[in-house]
Amino acid sequence: MSVILHSVLPFVGIIVVLIVIHELGHYITGKLAGVKVLEFGIGYPPRLFGIKRGDTEYTINALPLGGFVRLLGEEDPTHPRSLASKPRWVRLVVLGSGAAMNVALAVLLFALAVSIPREVDVSRARIAEVVPNSPAEEAGLLPGDVIFEVDGRNVQNIAELSYRIRLNLGSTIDMTVRRAAGADGAEFVTVPVSPRFSADAWIDQDGFERAQGPTGITISSAYGSIQPIPLVEQEEIRLLMLEDLGLEPTDELPAGEVVPTTRIVPFSERQWELPWEAAWTGMERSYESIILARNEIESKIRGGFDGLEGGFQVTGPVGIAQLTGEVVEEAGWKSLIEFAALISMNLAVLNILPLPMLDGGRMVFVVIELVRGGKRIAPQKEAIVHLAGLVAMLTFAVIITYFDIIRAFSGDGIIR
Repeated sequence: MSVILHSVLPFVGIIVVLIVIHELGHYITGKLAGVKVLEFGIGYPPRLFGIKRGDTEYTINALPLGGFVRLLGEEDPTHPRSLASKPRWVRLVVLGSGAAMNVALAVLLFALAVSIPREVDVSRARIAEVVPNSPAEEAGLLPGDVIFEVDGRNVQNIAELSYRIRLNLGSTIDMTVRRAAGADGAEFVTVPVSPRFSADAWIDQDGFERAQGPTGITISSAYGSIQPIPLVEQEEIRLLMLEDLGLEPTDELPAGEVVPTTRIVPFSERQWELPWEAAWTGMERSYESIILARNEIESKIRGGFDGLEGGFQVTGPVGIAQLTGEVVEEAGWKSLIEFAALISMNLAVLNILPLPMLDGGRMVFVVIELVRGGKRIAPQKEAIVHLAGLVAMLTFAVIITYFDIIRAFSGDGIIR
């Protein structure tokens, strides 16, 4: 029951809304362009219910995984009200409108997320350790430095620090830290840091192999209240430490490895943004989500960070449903707003890619027609290309779903 409530239902709700909004873009622009819309369906066949209004049949279908719009003659221009019979710019607008609607929805959802009052961790991030020969060491960062800004942006907590760093992989950014200066008190220091796309694991002073991130620092909360860790949780931490070191549960921890008995509970404060501020943040976050996804993919291609879990993972519907449940469990129901915005942006980018069967693939044929001086590719040939694309995508989806199911049944999570 918990899985249905926290994973399945939120996932289905998000997917239905995002895809229906996407198809609504095609529906509206198609209607405005005089294209005959044969069907606007919520869910996928078999059909449960339908009603016809004018030229269009509106249907409710059994598989609640999105929706669809059927336009007359997407490849065949013989009918005067077919999509293919319209001018090239009209076809490009109709085909691209679905992705545009998803972008607009993402902006709206990101803006809504930051306009709702929420508790935000403001405990800052303190550098606990600097890896030798890392970008952090080259920049002159030191253990004990408290990070306040990255590239001119206020960084309130560890999550925001990680976000800003991963957003700027391969670039040089200014990092402002508060550094203790002995008897003279503290001072603010700004240094240039160049986060990298990949890095090998490193060997610490005790001879253990450890992971390192883009800048080569390990971090902890800088400010907060100190609270004792229950004995049961201390034992869980000890077992995790042994597992990370490749040791057995019955082994002793090596010298220098100590199970923490207290922890810092971060300070938090209630924050929200005014509507005009939230609108700008929504646009900014939507754009940044594309850059972040690109950086994560490039990082994986270059080898990533040995031993460091998390980051970009390829997943399908089952994996997204699992991730939905993990998001709710980790961050609460409000976090689903940002999660839906992120999926909406990914859906927009995916659909605009120049791949057969997708909107971007169909737009490629319109561009080819333009380059050829108005000479069309035969509808039968275009249909074969899109059919091949559909088969390839379904095959890929089956493979991804298989690995998603294996991961789910093995107990592994997506959020690390």
